[in-house]
Amino acid sequence: MERVQVTPRSYPTNLIDKDWSNRKLFFRKNSDDFLNLVHDMKLRDDDVWIVTLPKCGTTWMQELLWLLLNNLDFDEALAKDQEIRSPFLEFDILVNEDLERSLRPVEELKSPRLIKSHLSLALLPSQLWQRKNKVIYVFRNPLDAIVSRYYHGVSFGIHYGKSLHQYFDEILANEDFAAEIIEHAYEFYQLRNEPWVYYTSFERMKKDLRGVINDVSIFLDKPINEEPLMERLLKHLSFEEMKKNPTTNHLWERAQIKHKNAGKEVHPFVRRGEVNGYKDELKPEQIEKANACIKKILDNNSVTMEELLLLNNP
Repeated sequence: MERVQVTPRSYPTNLIDKDWSNRKLFFRKNSDDFLNLVHDMKLRDDDVWIVTLPKCGTTWMQELLWLLLNNLDFDEALAKDQEIRSPFLEFDILVNEDLERSLRPVEELKSPRLIKSHLSLALLPSQLWQRKNKVIYVFRNPLDAIVSRYYHGVSFGIHYGKSLHQYFDEILANEDFAAEIIEHAYEFYQLRNEPWVYYTSFERMKKDLRGVINDVSIFLDKPINEEPLMERLLKHLSFEEMKKNPTTNHLWERAQIKHKNAGKEVHPFVRRGEVNGYKDELKPEQIEKANACIKKILDNNSVTMEELLLLNNP
């Protein structure tokens, strides 16, 4: 998939005061019409958005959010694929290049809608900046996310015949890779104290899932007041349960693109779920080079990786 630099019709200048003209944004080639549709998208008052970079714990958080928004309906969650319950906004344009259908899964969803997107802040609907629908943002150590993204692609037949090290070297060859990642996250990090934004990290969820569940439930005005319900949520969201749950392993998405990318090697969608797993998957020189590129962008934004991952929080 060829990606190119894109320019949105407008920028969220009411949210973040900065020189947006220097912000590089990228998306699939020939997608201007889709991005315009998203820019003009009509939102509902009770829409909730989950925004992340790929492979940052999106599915994990998405399952929690859907359950909270749907009265902890575990039976429905186990019976219907997550992608149907909570559509990925960019799926049809990225996979099927179907502009006409691109927004239909979201438009046809009953309220309250939980909408997933990997788009940067400036590419999200302009109504989101004005109406300030609730947004949950999850970040993850970029190296873990990139490794996970590789195996995700292999499971869909996208990277067949290419090793992880080859894939990672291609990432490193892109001079904008670090800025794309850090600026995507930092813009939401800057909004973390806004009442309509909940910012967290994969690492924090791994460290204290109960605490994150409590925080998110209060953020959505859906507090969990009974310990048996909390225990059931913790079990449902555990790595072991998520890994064996077919509705959270994106089998529906795989079926949709099977005719386009017949994967020869299959990895489960929920694969390792570890923090710092990249350290035993990447070469030391790859890690060193990637971290140097990332640190440069972090320094430019006067923020640290520990801050973005909320590792300094008690």
